Amino acid sequence: MERFIKHFRRESGGRWVCVEPATIDLPQGHIEVAPGTRLSVGQTYMNVDLARMLDEQHSRANKD
Repeated sequence: MERFIKHFRRESGGRWVCVEPATIDLPQGHIEVAPGTRLSVGQTYMNVDLARMLDEQHSRANKD
């Protein structure tokens, strides 16, 4: 997840935008996100709330 989040930029309002091709393997399967894709919490992408996952990673990384 640490490498995955680097492919996104967090915008105002908590939205995430993909800035370069991103892939991640999850228990739910392999997910690819194309540049320009915008994600918001509560919205699913390939049946996964990626924005929530990105928010959680962002919070953990900025805890210190």
